[in-house]
Amino acid sequence: MTRAEYLRLLSEEDKLSSLGKARKVSVSLPEGLTAAIQQRVGKGEFSHYIAVAVALQLEQDLLHELAAELRVEHGPVDEEHLAEARAAWPDAE
Repeated sequence: MTRAEYLRLLSEEDKLSSLGKARKVSVSLPEGLTAAIQQRVGKGEFSHYIAVAVALQLEQDLLHELAAELRVEHGPVDEEHLAEARAAWPDAE
């Protein structure tokens, strides 16, 4: 995630606040990872950074689950539609 992307997420307080009141939990992270996060955001924003990362991961998990359900229900996306999408977004993966 680039700094610009992170700062954009920081400005989206409504997204996280809509999930409810914060609850303190204990999570173990590798020292190198915690140091890298603290270097990027400082100690005051550490929890928020982790909350944003977890929210993004949950969003991705839900999208993957939806895609799997749609494949079961409708079958795989045909090559014609995939080619059309690749042409519309050539910089995507």
